[in-house]
Amino acid sequence: MVIFLLGALVLNGIAKGIDFGMTPVMWINTILGNEAEFIEPLLLSDLLLSLHTDLFGLILIFILMTALLIRTSRAKGFKITVLLLGVITLLFYGIGLITSLWIGRVGVIFSWGGFYLFHLLMIGIALDIFILLIRKKF
Repeated sequence: MVIFLLGALVLNGIAKGIDFGMTPVMWINTILGNEAEFIEPLLLSDLLLSLHTDLFGLILIFILMTALLIRTSRAKGFKITVLLLGVITLLFYGIGLITSLWIGRVGVIFSWGGFYLFHLLMIGIALDIFILLIRKKF
């Protein structure tokens, strides 16, 4: 399950990189548009559809990773901190993407940061769980 979750996270990051780009500037150009490069801004309906499908998959991954992390032998404070960081980064992604149409670049940068920080955090958790499983200290 951990291997499949890792694969899902990597593929989700690649898919978002194809859709929006990998850098904050590419996200800003895709979401807000760029007149100099003749890039149209995303419509609110397209932005909400993208956010809805992304959050659905990311929340499922988060729930499964949470269930695995809770069963590990890690300290309770570590588990709570990691899970709170996961929730905060997901909130940054969602709220930043929604508000980017009104507050502009700042919202897009919050969204970009939240998305990639969430992925890095979940990949780190998955690798930690995988190492614990290999060492049989789960």
